[in-house]
Amino acid sequence: MIATDMDQTFLDNQNQYNKQRFSEIFQEMQRQNIHFVAASGSQHERLQALFEPQAEQMDFISQNGSIIYSGNELIDVQQISPRLLQDTLDSINQAFGPDEILINICGLNSSYVDTNTTPDVMNFIKNFYKEIQTVDDINHFTKSGIEDPIVKIALSFEDSPNINQKIERLRSLLGPTLGSLSSGFNTELIGFSHVDKSTALQHLMQRYNVNADELVTFGDNENDLRMLQMTPNGYAIQNAFSKVKAVANHLTRYDNEHDGVLDTLEKLL
Repeated sequence: MIATDMDQTFLDNQNQYNKQRFSEIFQEMQRQNIHFVAASGSQHERLQALFEPQAEQMDFISQNGSIIYSGNELIDVQQISPRLLQDTLDSINQAFGPDEILINICGLNSSYVDTNTTPDVMNFIKNFYKEIQTVDDINHFTKSGIEDPIVKIALSFEDSPNINQKIERLRSLLGPTLGSLSSGFNTELIGFSHVDKSTALQHLMQRYNVNADELVTFGDNENDLRMLQMTPNGYAIQNAFSKVKAVANHLTRYDNEHDGVLDTLEKLL
């Protein structure tokens, strides 16, 4: 099994990849009965669209492990209760002003932002979410009447010199069942602390009877650390954060702008 993070790892900085090169590698993976898993903090629909026409033969881990698909089949979804969701939103808004943060609520079927979100910010969000809806008051989402199962709160901070302190403050506010992981771009993904990419991968490994030494993983950021540590075949992409390189057993030859994952896969296969 091969599992890779998407943004800043498999995808280049324009959110693209070498489709012809991947198609040839994917055919070889299929020939060898190797499962390929796209593992991301972003939305399932976006991942599925990125990998047409191979999507039906792939597995998808989205929202940092909260949603698992095998092809078009939903395997698992870890839903946050409306009460816990609203309590968390209340805590966030008591701690941070509206000019400091952007809240994006992530559901099984769509992502939700406030109707006051500016066009520039909406265009940025569309890089990571294919299905987006607006709600009149994101801070009181549970009163919107939307029944989509909610799995994450994506909280993006404005650039500031003390952003690390703000992230630590956020994490201190969360209840005992919740945790937060950085997914890049000043964004923290808040969800169940016992759910991440590694737990979702374990689910798929059990489904396909794959051992840890038969798994290869790629990543670049904090939300990839456990996934990289669960196998002796964990690769940090060349452009990964230093703490990720320190954890991974291997380092790709090239960065995400130069097909670092695909180059490594060609050598492994």
